[in-house]
Amino acid sequence: MKKHLKVILLLIFVTFLHTINTYANEDASVSGIYYDEIYDPIEPINRAVLNFNFFIDDIAIRPIVKTYKFIAPEPVEKGVSNFFSNLKEPIRTISFIFQGEFSKSFNSLGRFTINSFTSLGTFDVASRLGMEKNETDLGITLAKGGVSSGPYIVIPIIGPSNLRDFSGDVIEYFVDPISNNVPNREYIAIGSGLNERVEIDEQLDKVREASSDRYEMIKSIYYQNINAQLEEEYIQNLPVPKIYIE
Repeated sequence: MKKHLKVILLLIFVTFLHTINTYANEDASVSGIYYDEIYDPIEPINRAVLNFNFFIDDIAIRPIVKTYKFIAPEPVEKGVSNFFSNLKEPIRTISFIFQGEFSKSFNSLGRFTINSFTSLGTFDVASRLGMEKNETDLGITLAKGGVSSGPYIVIPIIGPSNLRDFSGDVIEYFVDPISNNVPNREYIAIGSGLNERVEIDEQLDKVREASSDRYEMIKSIYYQNINAQLEEEYIQNLPVPKIYIE
């Protein structure tokens, strides 16, 4: 009961985000695409948190990641990445249902079923059967529903986000059918987080080597990725024109 109450309160909070324009950015609409603009009212705090995150990463997380990448063969890395990606298929299924993308929802559910039964998710057998992975989350769902991104925030340990996407992540934590039914769910969360850190290791190395302001660089990359995903979703959903050849 308490869990459901938390979800309801979070949904009310997200709806509140959409109605309070004081803390929400204005999205630029171009041909039906809503691009997130960067709204960063707490930049000094964000910069301090980012410096803290890099400090923790340097002394604790990065050595683990580098050691893992050194000793783990590429097929093992790929298998681990596939495993954690497969665990997200149920929440992708739910997200696509809320977006009205029922074919993609069934595709995600089918991918989870096939990959789980054939290899516990370590091999992407479903893609070989023509069921390609479609990326989405509740943050994208909220964005497609017209919820503004709100202020940019840097979360300790986790990294860059914004109020809308962070709210989506929190809701996912409570409604995800996998993490809610697996014992010791915190270990799954830690493993997934470390896997995501492994996947962006090369990009982080480039950020470290860059001479420009890494805070602005990370913020820009974060919003570029969000806008690219929203644009890709928009293009994929465009009607296919019929071409008649006489």
